[in-house]
Amino acid sequence: MNFKEVMALAKRRGIFQPAYEPYGGVAGLLDYGPVGVRMRRKILALWRRQFVIETDALELEGATIGPEALFRASGHLSEFDDLLVECNECKKLHRADHLVEGGDALEKEALIAEVVRVTCGGCGGALGTPRPFNLMFATSIGAGRGSTGYLRPETAQGIFQAFPWLLRQNRGKLPLVAAQIGRAFRNEIAPRQGPLRLREFTQMEVEHFFLPDAESSLPDGVGNVVVSLLPANGKGVEISISEAHAKGVIISPLVATWLARCCKFILDCGVPPEKLRFRQHNQNEMAHYSSDCWDGEVKTSVGWIEVVGIAHRGDYDLKAHAVASGREMRVPAGGGSRLVERWIPNKGAIGKQFKSAAGDVLGQLDSSAVPGIVVGVGGKKIELDEECFTLETTTVQEMVFPQIVEPSFGLDRLLYVVLETAWRNKDERGWLALPKVVGPYDALVAPLMVKDGMGERAKEIHRELRQKGMDVYLDLAGSIGRRYARADEIGVPRAITIDHRTLEDGTVTVRERDLTEQKRASIEDLQ
Repeated sequence: MNFKEVMALAKRRGIFQPAYEPYGGVAGLLDYGPVGVRMRRKILALWRRQFVIETDALELEGATIGPEALFRASGHLSEFDDLLVECNECKKLHRADHLVEGGDALEKEALIAEVVRVTCGGCGGALGTPRPFNLMFATSIGAGRGSTGYLRPETAQGIFQAFPWLLRQNRGKLPLVAAQIGRAFRNEIAPRQGPLRLREFTQMEVEHFFLPDAESSLPDGVGNVVVSLLPANGKGVEISISEAHAKGVIISPLVATWLARCCKFILDCGVPPEKLRFRQHNQNEMAHYSSDCWDGEVKTSVGWIEVVGIAHRGDYDLKAHAVASGREMRVPAGGGSRLVERWIPNKGAIGKQFKSAAGDVLGQLDSSAVPGIVVGVGGKKIELDEECFTLETTTVQEMVFPQIVEPSFGLDRLLYVVLETAWRNKDERGWLALPKVVGPYDALVAPLMVKDGMGERAKEIHRELRQKGMDVYLDLAGSIGRRYARADEIGVPRAITIDHRTLEDGTVTVRERDLTEQKRASIEDLQ
């Protein structure tokens, strides 16, 4: 199945379509239909099971609008942009790296030099000088002029700024795993290819906080996971996670651990293993905060599509927010402490020397005051000597900023690659070979024919199964073959058919999707 066929299937079967279609649609925005919503929820439930429940992560649901100061600290105001090019003739706007073959791998200066040689693809006119365009959606917070805010371009910053709060919920202990599912917004210059480049999308992110030089080793079971790796300075290789870490292909054990978990999750969603690889970023494409990053990519009809990034973010984020907010984002180093001498104002000596003015003198002293400081008393400048202070020796705990490893998924892209790569064809029959865990329904309930009481009995069985907790749907329209085909197209694993024999002995025909095998079963055994 190719991109156009996926888009046609998605619209035909209620998975997704362009948003605001009656008004011509808006590029970069999608509406998800009844089937698409169910598929998304199933994928999210699987992600929560593997990335939240199994890792004992703390979940956060942060605000989608943030103050300007947050994004100044994170670097998004200065770093989060693409080069915008305007045609001097037709005024059409272009994204610079889309105008040059391999443009996404070029540095900005090199890209600008290449764009000079290109003309407008629409009218053939000359292009203007590329200029940075920030991808965040700006808004105003509050009435009147309000204050400048932005729709979040990623969910991660909400977790970083909430770290002190989450640390308290974790009883002050590291390591700490925090997770969030939520919407993010990027004002893409030229969004294209449906769910592959959106202005509004859903992220599933984990932030793993840990002490420097205290990364945990590979957990049991993770080391045996075999992955396809494409290192930045090497050839592709099929290798186990334990071997990849031992040979230094993946240096960080936590990056290796999360990469293995991401691999398992993507495969569990239905992507074939031969279409999945993890590509390491080159230095020129590494984000400003990363020391290492691997993208999980899936091979599709439009090339390799990134669905997850696993980044070692170091301590960049917490340092930046600590400086900008003035909040303490550090944690005790874990055993390290040192003796510190400091001068403490001697209230008795100051009171004896300055009497009624003592309170005013003490009010001028802060924690940095030392002998020799000059204070103002009665219009005069007076230097305080050592008699006005006491030298104390205290033990101070060494404080450090935690390091962070982040696996970040895009749900919309993941759903697309699942739809394309899970499609199967045989003898003019097509179906989505989805694992049951991400299929939109547990089963189709359909009468062989609507007449002779089979339609009414199908409705009764449909109601009974739903009451027992099965997620089934009823289809009464068209021939049984067409109803099977519709169910196959959206990946429903089973079809429960009510026929004449059902009315006689209470058994039904259960049809398996992939092999189309059929067998009889009692209604009681269907669960």
